[in-house]
Formats: sequence, C-alpha cells, structure tokens
Amino acid sequence: MSVLSQKLCYFLEQRGLNVAELSRRCQIERSTLYQYLKGKRPLQNTAQLGAIMSELHLTPDERAEIMKAYEITQIGLRNYNRRCKVREILNSLLTIEEGTAAPPENEHEADLTPLEDHGLICGELDVNRTIHKVVRDTVAHGGELKLLAQPDYAVLMESLTLMGSESMNTKVTQVICMEADSGQDGCSNLENVYRILRYGVGIYHYEPRYYYGKASEHFGIMNVMPYLMVTEHYALQISSDRKAAILHSEPELVAYFGNVFERICKQSEPLIVSMDGFRGQQAQWALRYAKTMDFSHTIEVCSGLCSVQFWDERLIRTYMNPSLPGYEAIVQGYTAYTSALYEAKRRGEITVLMNASFAEEFIKTGIFREYPEVFFAKPVSQRDRRELVERILTAMDEGWYHIRMISAEDFPLSYRWELVIQRGLSLIFQYSFYNQFRVFQFLESDIMDAVYDFLEHLASAQNILGDEQSAALLRKWEKEHLAE
Repeated sequence: MSVLSQKLCYFLEQRGLNVAELSRRCQIERSTLYQYLKGKRPLQNTAQLGAIMSELHLTPDERAEIMKAYEITQIGLRNYNRRCKVREILNSLLTIEEGTAAPPENEHEADLTPLEDHGLICGELDVNRTIHKVVRDTVAHGGELKLLAQPDYAVLMESLTLMGSESMNTKVTQVICMEADSGQDGCSNLENVYRILRYGVGIYHYEPRYYYGKASEHFGIMNVMPYLMVTEHYALQISSDRKAAILHSEPELVAYFGNVFERICKQSEPLIVSMDGFRGQQAQWALRYAKTMDFSHTIEVCSGLCSVQFWDERLIRTYMNPSLPGYEAIVQGYTAYTSALYEAKRRGEITVLMNASFAEEFIKTGIFREYPEVFFAKPVSQRDRRELVERILTAMDEGWYHIRMISAEDFPLSYRWELVIQRGLSLIFQYSFYNQFRVFQFLESDIMDAVYDFLEHLASAQNILGDEQSAALLRKWEKEHLAE
C-alpha cells in the first residue's frame, strides 16, 4: 500500500465508514475506490481526493497529513524530503542577517599574545577556546584562513562570523565533502547550502570548495585528526569528536600542513562564486554572465517588480546614486549589462515568481525595497514606473516573459534576496542589506536540480496566479496608481 492509501484507510476506519458508503457519498465507482484504498491504483485525480476528504470530515491538520501523503505518493519520499529542505533553506534566508553580529568592543585588543604549542589539547571547551584564538589572531593580522571542515562545525565557523567588519582583510578558503548520492534522505548536500549561505553573508571573503566522497572518509594522514585549520602562523588539527586537538606553530610544520591543504584544494571544485556588488565587480561579472548563459529554462524569484533587464541608460543615469564610488564606470557597466541581459532573455523563456504585495508597493511608491537604499538617488517617477510596467507587459505579450504572482504569505523569500536558476547551468542567490550587495553562484548539479524542481513545482501550484491573471493584476495596479 502507498502512504496515501494507508492514511485514507486509517481515517475511513476512524470515521466508522465502509467502502460502499464512502463510494456512494463521493460518487466514485466502488471498484475504483477500493483500488485506491488498497494501493492497487494510484489516486491522481485531485477532485476525487478532495471529495474523499470532504466526506471523511477531516480537520485542517488531517487534510495536511493527507496532502503530504499524496505528494509523497506522487514523487517519492526522497524528492519530497528535498523539496522540504529547499523550502527550509529559502525560509531561513528571512533572518540570515541576524547571524552577522559585530564583536564586543576591544575584543581584538584582548588576549592576542602568541599561542604556543601545547601538545595534545583535551576537552571540548579548551579546543573551542583555541579555535577562537587562532581565528582572532588571523583576523587581527589579516591573511588567509584555510579550513578542512564540514560547515556544520558551528563553533569553528561562527567564531569568524562574529568578528564582523573586522574580518574584511581575512580570506576564508574552506574545503568540504559533498556526497555523490546526496545522503540517505537526499538532503545532505542541501544542508551544506543551508549553512554556507549564512556564512557567505557573515564572512566577507569566503570561498567554499567541494569534493565528492563521504564525510567519514579523509585524506591519508587526516584520518585521526580530520579537521584542519591553517593560517600564516598556526596549524590546528582537530579530532572527529571535536574534543581533542593539536596546535602547531613551528614554521616547518605550519608550512607542511599548508602544503597538505593545497593538495586537497587542487582536488576540489568551487562551490560558489561570490562578490561585492558595490566594488564594480557585479556589473562586470553580470555582463559576462548575460552573454554566455542560455535562458531557455530559467526561473527567477524576485520579491518586487523584477525589471533590471528593462532598464536603459536614461533610467540608470536618472536614478543611480551619483555619489557611489566609480559612478560613471558603474553606469556604463550596468547599461551594457541590462542591454545584454534583455537580448539574452528575449531569446529564451523566463518564469518570474513575484511577491504580489511588493510588486504593487513599487508601482505605488517607486521605491525598490529589494535593493539597498544607497543604490538609488530617488524614487522612480510615476511616468517611468508606467514605462517599466508597459515594457514588462509587452514582454509577456511576446511570449518569452512569464509572471507568477504569489501572495506575501506564500512567497518563499525575504525582499532582501533574489534567486535565478537556469536548469542544469547555474543557480544564483543575490543578497542586499544596508550597503551590501552580494551575489552567490552555485554550479553543483545536485543542488541546482533540487532547487529547480522545487521552484517548478511552486510555479504550478493552484494558488499561484498564471500569466493572464498576473498581467491583469499589473494593468489593474497601473490604472489605480499610475493614471495620468
């Protein structure tokens, strides 16, 4: 029997009904209903399922159980788990900035005396103290922190994010293990993404890399002490239970472990590419991205009116903040980027999931909440808002631009985040918060497949507005808020 069949039989027995009675009430042929309940025939007709739930007089929680069982039966438990994990990742981004705290005042001036070799360090508390001291030393003097550790080692990772803005001169290179089969429940690689996005925001220069294998398998001499931290002055080996460590400060040993890390690093691949959008990198990178990517199967998630490809030089010059460093170069870069992006997307087919409330708010106010305030000199005028809406509607009429309006309650992202995924090619998260504007690009296939499946499923949900309804909503808002 399927999970759905078992649930239906349970509620049927609990309500004291038999197949014949339920068949009569639901107007489903008795033999067909019997096959549904015995799992001999898949129940795919949602109208019939709705009728069965109605006649069983299920509570909202019981209906949720049935719909969960229905989805598991349709796609399998593994895929269901992966969809749930992707939703968890997106929901976690709502509060991601809470993990980027600044250090207490004078934290870095305290206890920065050179560490000495202590042989074997025993006890989780002493190991954690040593980790924190090595991180503080690296942050205080700048340089690179090399990590061989899974991102679930929270004490190690968060000790650096807590350094806040002081860590801007510190680069973190981390090599992690990704499982080729994505673990027993299909979610181990996605769990890494959940953590890495948080660290990618909290750590200014962060480069995670990956190799395929098992977390229990390690490189040669790393079997006994699988976790490794290497800086310019120290090498710290940590045991698998995280309760013992060995600190090395002799230059020869530090160099040796540095070489060990580099050999491991060469066998790995970049997991994300990240950059700071206010230092001129984002427009340059985006232009290369627009010119090289195929937008045939692309899904975007944007809280507001996702319209960057509809901007031209006049709009960019009118609204971009002239006090931004390198203003003229940024204008030229974004003008080239938006033009190239428009042409590239027009050759493909884009589905954009929008938060209906935020889209309407922009049409009313001209303020892009999904971008840092410092990026714009002033709100977009009513005339230019109308022009942007018309360009979007024209693209929808041309058939390459599709919009799915989602209610604020069901929308999976905070307005600070946007997501773009091209099936099998690239997954991009864009983050903006105060004066930060960061882009994270994932290229690992298992992660991309899971996110694309979730968004494709979300885009086809019954409570999501389709093209015609979304276009009608845009025209309604245009008439209400932008009438001349």
